[in-house]
Amino acid sequence: MAEQLHLADIVGVHGIKGWVKIRSYLEDPALLTELDDIILSPGKQAGAAEAKAEVKKVKVLKVKTQGKGIIAALKGVDDRNAAEALRGWMLSGLASQLPQPGEGEYYWRDLMGLKVWCTEGDREVLLGTVKQLIETGSNDVLVVKPTADSVDDSEHLIPWLPGDVVAGVDLIAGVIKVNWFIDA
Repeated sequence: MAEQLHLADIVGVHGIKGWVKIRSYLEDPALLTELDDIILSPGKQAGAAEAKAEVKKVKVLKVKTQGKGIIAALKGVDDRNAAEALRGWMLSGLASQLPQPGEGEYYWRDLMGLKVWCTEGDREVLLGTVKQLIETGSNDVLVVKPTADSVDDSEHLIPWLPGDVVAGVDLIAGVIKVNWFIDA
């Protein structure tokens, strides 16, 4: 079965012409307008009645930045009432529709669960596995959780700075090598 990705949440409405406020999980929310077969379904925040509703395909016609947020126009959603009915719903799509990352670029989902190794002296030690990534203002941060065979039982926060802190990523081997230190 093809992998479905959670692309955005509908968090509110904007204006009277059916625009919805979204929280996008894509680096470039405008990509939503280029994807076919986007699925609209009740999200975790939808009400009980909506949770029983059918999922349906939707086309994202336009995406704009509005203040600090993002708004989108969906095909067939032409007024505020229709938009309001979608509050709490989510947009998802097939992973195969997303563009391939460039050289040295990775989707966060591809980094989840990778083992993180660092060099200490003349040996490599396992810090743990990637639990999640956090977006900060200056750079992203790897949250590395300890495993049974990691060097310690501490969670490590490692800045995602390729070439500086992040020495290499091997998706096939499931490994990230970092120039980092072990907490004392």
